Amino acid sequence: MSKPSYHILITAIEAYGHINAICGFGELLARHGHKVTFAHRLKHKKLADQHGFDFIAFDEQIVGPLFEEVFFEWMDKNMDKFRREPMERFKNYTEEEKKEAAFGVEQYRKVNEALTQILAENSFDAIVHDGFDILDCLYKATIPVVSSFSAVPLILYEKGPPGMSGFSVTSDPKLWEEYNKYCTDAYEEMTKNFNALLRESGRAEVFLPTRWILPLKTVGFYHYPADLDYTEFEPIEPGWHRIDCYVRSPDEGSTFELPDKLKDKPGKLIYFSLGSTASNDLLIMNKCLSVLARCGHRVIVSMGRRGDKLNLSDNMWGQEYVNQVAVIEKVDLVITHGGNNTFMETLYHGKPMIVIPWFFDQLDNAQRVVDKQIGYRVNPWEFDEDYFLNCIEKVLNDQQLQESVKKISENMRNSNSGTKAVKIIEDLIVENKKL
Repeated sequence: MSKPSYHILITAIEAYGHINAICGFGELLARHGHKVTFAHRLKHKKLADQHGFDFIAFDEQIVGPLFEEVFFEWMDKNMDKFRREPMERFKNYTEEEKKEAAFGVEQYRKVNEALTQILAENSFDAIVHDGFDILDCLYKATIPVVSSFSAVPLILYEKGPPGMSGFSVTSDPKLWEEYNKYCTDAYEEMTKNFNALLRESGRAEVFLPTRWILPLKTVGFYHYPADLDYTEFEPIEPGWHRIDCYVRSPDEGSTFELPDKLKDKPGKLIYFSLGSTASNDLLIMNKCLSVLARCGHRVIVSMGRRGDKLNLSDNMWGQEYVNQVAVIEKVDLVITHGGNNTFMETLYHGKPMIVIPWFFDQLDNAQRVVDKQIGYRVNPWEFDEDYFLNCIEKVLNDQQLQESVKKISENMRNSNSGTKAVKIIEDLIVENKKL
């Protein structure tokens, strides 16, 4: 008797890291024989096509400019804050700054309306989402709704340093308390707005800016390798399960050919990307490129949407967005912002890294690399060119470090946690159909 095939809807918040991660989750489901439909803005249809998913577009008349646009406006206005040490970023917020930081609720309302329409017009057996647990239509759905958490899982643990703070697990807990106090104060207005949205749905007002997660409706899965997980701080929030790896395949299943410009150049091959967000900080980007211009190695640069304002040296080649997974497969070192999607892709392919964190969970990945001795952290708010250059040479010449990363890669590839996760979702669907 053949195994049943179910129709599963996947979707994610408007951020490339989360979108790429949910596509990786979709590939995991598809490999186990399930039909996957990706729902998002029309501009992401190409991703669905590349991964072999069906696609349903959000109604653009409903969603209009989404979270991404509003977020970038806020980010540009507060660029100076993001160049400060994490604790300092949240100190002394004015009432006006608190209101400016309280964006997001209206964008979620629009997505909720668009998804409500999609769910009414289509039939699915389950939904897997990344970052939409606040949506009323998912909270009230009668089919299993599964959460995918594609950020660093530190905030899922009851103990340990605050998530998205970048503190070491061995740092002073008094600093953790101080950070939480400043963060809670800075996001005071955002907290009120999100809890009001929960109240409208008849839900408990439990949103906290130091947590960023809500109680699960069914189960949740987070994306992190067992070798780096924060198990020293167990217990974890009930209902969450680790998947060691659901890394997406390269764009269009393609390979990456080294550009002619770099073929005859000396040195190792480095991939440099600060992601779709931090790459907008041209000051930091140019500082990094200045160092990489004299590092003695070849560099592939993901330039970001403001790449036309960057100048690449003779040892560099770049595009606005590169075929990242295919590039990572070919390089000797990845220099990254530490966003969890790039972080996981880098580890999966066994590449050592240097992390230059900008905000959110990038800070935690940067510190985990240091605490687990598999790379280096370079802070943009205390940028030291000589230290950065030294880190590059250390990583490229540290055989023990490189072997440690390869072992993590091997364990990720051999893990059966993905298969177990799919089985949990299948069982949820079966139980729901009995009701």
